[in-house]
Amino acid sequence: MAGAKFLKPTSKIVLCLLGMLIMAYFLYPDLAAGTLSDRMTILRIAVFLGFTYLLVQSVRERTKSSDR
Repeated sequence: MAGAKFLKPTSKIVLCLLGMLIMAYFLYPDLAAGTLSDRMTILRIAVFLGFTYLLVQSVRERTKSSDR
């Protein structure tokens, strides 16, 4: 993730949550309408999954640093 060296895990978690919230805002109408074959919808799903992966990594890093 960009900023991996200078961002704290908490700020990375907040950024990932904000990114997921924005992507969900744009993704929800397509999912509600059932149009999953659109190229833009597939790209939005991929970006949402990317933010989810980064969120999991940031939470893991946060719990690892708090155990020390």
